[in-house]
Amino acid sequence: MHPAYFPVFFWSLFIFASFLGYGETLRRALKRSEFEGLGWGLTAAWGMAVTLAIGGFLMVFKLAIAPILIAVIVLGAALAVLHGVTHLMVGRFSLSSFRLSLADLVLYLLAALAFASSIAWPNHVDPNDDLICYLMLPEKLLCTGTLIEPFSFQRAGTYGGQAILQALVMIVGAERNGHVPDRGIAMVMMFGMLVHATRGLRGQQAIVRFLLLFAFWFVPVPRISTHGAIDGGCLLIAMLITRELLLKANSKNLLGYIPVGLLLAGACCIRPTFTVVAGTILSALLIKDMLSAIKSKSSALRTLMPYSVVVGSAIVFLLPFMLVLYESNGTPMIPPFSGYVSKAYQTYAFNDFWKDMGAVIAFYTTPESLCMLAMLAVSAIYSFKNEAIWIVGAAVVATSVIVNRYGAMAYLDQYRFIYPILVPIALWLLSELLQNTAQQKPAKSTKSTPLTERVLLPVGAASISLLAFILVNAGQGSRELREQFVGLPKQVEEVKPFFDPNLKKAYESLQNLVPPGEKILTMADASYWFDFKRNEVYSINAVGSSSPPPGLPFDQGPQAFAKYLKSLGIRYVIAVDFDNAVLLYTRKLWTETTRPEWIYSQIWRPRFLDVMANFDALDKEGAVVARAGNLRLFDLGH
Repeated sequence: MHPAYFPVFFWSLFIFASFLGYGETLRRALKRSEFEGLGWGLTAAWGMAVTLAIGGFLMVFKLAIAPILIAVIVLGAALAVLHGVTHLMVGRFSLSSFRLSLADLVLYLLAALAFASSIAWPNHVDPNDDLICYLMLPEKLLCTGTLIEPFSFQRAGTYGGQAILQALVMIVGAERNGHVPDRGIAMVMMFGMLVHATRGLRGQQAIVRFLLLFAFWFVPVPRISTHGAIDGGCLLIAMLITRELLLKANSKNLLGYIPVGLLLAGACCIRPTFTVVAGTILSALLIKDMLSAIKSKSSALRTLMPYSVVVGSAIVFLLPFMLVLYESNGTPMIPPFSGYVSKAYQTYAFNDFWKDMGAVIAFYTTPESLCMLAMLAVSAIYSFKNEAIWIVGAAVVATSVIVNRYGAMAYLDQYRFIYPILVPIALWLLSELLQNTAQQKPAKSTKSTPLTERVLLPVGAASISLLAFILVNAGQGSRELREQFVGLPKQVEEVKPFFDPNLKKAYESLQNLVPPGEKILTMADASYWFDFKRNEVYSINAVGSSSPPPGLPFDQGPQAFAKYLKSLGIRYVIAVDFDNAVLLYTRKLWTETTRPEWIYSQIWRPRFLDVMANFDALDKEGAVVARAGNLRLFDLGH
């Protein structure tokens, strides 16, 4: 049995308990009847958003270091215990509420398997993103308390929310545990929200409920990298559910919309794709409500106020993230502001409009996408409120923009960006549909819509769309479950690092040759192995994508390149041997790649090869002062 598995497993449960504590504290502080009985999934999502807001505030003051984040988690867990004891004292806790049917037992076992197998996932990892960036950012956060990476394109494109969640896990764990926040904690939280949304269903609705919850576990998003997919989708759905609770209660209290803004900020700080989707959905709903106000001659200002509170509170919670991003990459938000980011990298997907639109059409006509659209269509067509139509329409428009933005990428990349948005929305809306049909009663008037049309048709359409979704994804779903079963014993027995641990000594030995406090620029396969407390360490990933003014010089030779770095106070560079790297920094990748996307040949290839040539020329000129493993230490002032 590997000693590292169970400490991370129980620490992750502790983090989940902390989210529950913060979520319940916020719920009680608001004192709103609309938020009674949120359910454990939505309560934890609220707590995750609160924790992210705390993390953003701490980053501004460079305080998001391991000891302080431990205190944040311990405080949240203590609050969870306190609230649990309170529930016991007032008699709200009952074991009868935890009775499970056989179908529910199957679903909870799938949830337990997914969570347990996410702790040290032994399979998928992306060397182009995870090894050189995604797994480095949380380690750097724990050491420095903030995220300053002026040469990182991935850092410029996110506020760092996913890095905060991963850092919470890596306090006890390490780089192997990067999947826990997304495929462990967030999946369980979203499952909890869907369980709560479908509670109490009987008969035919209960059968469809099982299909819905089984589909959630059977067809998960491809585990390509440790980026925030389910985290963002979870917070997006939590935002919509919280808003729905306020609408159902016909709440006039604007303070109740602050949690909606908090959850919006949480989703936005995970990935920019969720900002696009959430913004589009809220804009569509605002238009719908304004049209209704005009039609009924109601106050437009009163209609606008809830949205103002949501957006205003979201900006307040995002402001710390914006400040840190500005310090790191010279911009509070990308787009519309470029900051240090090359405009070529921001606009590459719009090189050929019709070609990119073809990519959108091709994506949405695949069997997997058609099934997602079918579930959305059923929920919109048979919804008892036209709001579902606006949500579905806005989500499809927003994801079309995202697919267009990533039109130069592979299909699997598009799938991982779109699935965490469309599928959770579809499953939640289908949950609402099932609850609405369960509340339908026989019509008292012969002119009313027959019960068959109000119940049997929606339920039947929902079950067919879910079955189609499960069957079309049967291959991927069965592989995922098989990998979870097979991979779990491997994790428990031995948690293997991504690289030979002996290689870590090379990273340590070269860094130790650099004076403490000096800046170091790196192009290394496992950048998370550097000691970020000892030196200011910056990493280049997508070469030339982001760099402080006037920007990395290209086609100007090694001396201009070295002069630019020294002007930024960077004298030392640790770079791999480009003929002996893992993937991204391998010269062979950029000279022999067969990928057809024009960005590879027109932007990435010349920039990567130019930087490689500069470093190799500096090596020949004697700038390399030490070698270890596949690494070289450059002293540009030597």
